[in-house]
Amino acid sequence: AAGPTAARLAGRVADGFITTSGKARELYTETLIPNVQTGVEKRERPGDLDMLMEVKVSFDSDRQRALEDTKYWAALALKPEEKTGIEDPMEMERLADSLPIERAASRWIVSDDPQEQIDGIRPYVEMGFNHLVFHAPGPDQARFIKQFSEKVMPRLRAEFG
Repeated sequence: AAGPTAARLAGRVADGFITTSGKARELYTETLIPNVQTGVEKRERPGDLDMLMEVKVSFDSDRQRALEDTKYWAALALKPEEKTGIEDPMEMERLADSLPIERAASRWIVSDDPQEQIDGIRPYVEMGFNHLVFHAPGPDQARFIKQFSEKVMPRLRAEFG
């Protein structure tokens, strides 16, 4: 969910709530989480609600490569007014490709340092997200999984259990 209505509905009827990282903290703390809680107060089913965050991480031992990998998902950095009315996927791709790399990377935790990844992930855990799914942007997913699982995951487990 990315808005209050869907967040309330998830709290009221779903097994879990899922949203994506990289947006303003206030969206989570002032809109989404409070509306999930409002829904939970009117819960129609038993059981706990799983709070899931899809965390956008671009991690590589080569920091420049981690940065460049975000180009594959640059469309995420387009503002709503930039993509409203765009129906042609080629035009969307053109708009995304025209973004500077820093903007393409703006929705991602980009780093070659495991501790920077932990520091970027921590706020979501502190907000109450208990289920994290890591989304990596680059084409070499095997490389990402190997590096992230060896260098970042042990630290995550040590810090957050």
